[in-house]
Amino acid sequence: MGKYQFYQDRKVTSWERDYFTVEAESYKDAEAIVRSWKCEDVSNIIDSRLCNDEWCALPYTSESMLPDENSGRPTIEVFNSKGKAIINNAPEKS
Repeated sequence: MGKYQFYQDRKVTSWERDYFTVEAESYKDAEAIVRSWKCEDVSNIIDSRLCNDEWCALPYTSESMLPDENSGRPTIEVFNSKGKAIINNAPEKS
């Protein structure tokens, strides 16, 4: 009896954390600067007062997604060892 290798890709949601510093005259001014960015992704902010320090993925925050949360596209795909798609969890179209 043979053994055959496969792999699975899963699309998930998870939280990431970006540490950063803001150069300002006071904490109140720094907070005002952060608020002025209107919760834009800090990694996309171009501001000379901003210094991106480090990034990390937050463990234990990963959650599986269903195809209906992904516009009907698959969120699990299984491939053979050569990368050929075998099956996915997208709903079958009628």
